[in-house]
Amino acid sequence: MSICPLPAVALALGVLASLPVSAESPTLHWPLPMPAGHPWRIVDLREGNGIRHEEYIPRGQGIEDYRDRIVVQRMASQNLNPETYLAHISAGLRAHCSELTTSGLFASERDGLPSAALTVYCARFASRNYGYVVAQKAVLDGEHLFVVEREWRLPAFSIDATGLPQLDSGTTGDEENVGKEIRLAVRWLVEQVQPGAEVVAPALPPPPPLRPKRRP
Repeated sequence: MSICPLPAVALALGVLASLPVSAESPTLHWPLPMPAGHPWRIVDLREGNGIRHEEYIPRGQGIEDYRDRIVVQRMASQNLNPETYLAHISAGLRAHCSELTTSGLFASERDGLPSAALTVYCARFASRNYGYVVAQKAVLDGEHLFVVEREWRLPAFSIDATGLPQLDSGTTGDEENVGKEIRLAVRWLVEQVQPGAEVVAPALPPPPPLRPKRRP
């Protein structure tokens, strides 16, 4: 069973499909340091036509009724830079959301690779009873884009007159908890998600000392 496609992902694939097709390059396999807080499991993996697509959800969440998801894509850039790519995704979502706001585009460069990060708040997607928060980072590595998205599917919320999302779904402290998750996810994207970065496995505790054998 495959997961329902994320609107942002579908829009991204549509943008790329509408661009001229160039010679297919080998897909790059960059390691991704998964964020702490959940034991993640992969639920979808596709590769072809120059695109590699991966989806992860936390263990214990269902494929059809997940709350959190991570989407990873590696694809030919087709002359899109990170800022242009994220602007296309945001514009595509805006056409389907009752209200939409963003955190503002954050562009940077690290190890000679330009990148951009953006968080999009979609208060309600079409006529459904939920909205999306999507924190995204796109990195340009030569002729390839490396894109990571951390997504939350939340009960429909509102955006106030100042452009701030009101994420409280009625549960005490829910807005504060989600806001903290989003801030941590953005920090993870900006500081840890980088093509070619070495993924360091956590250190294992030393083995217990051997107990001396008893003499008979």
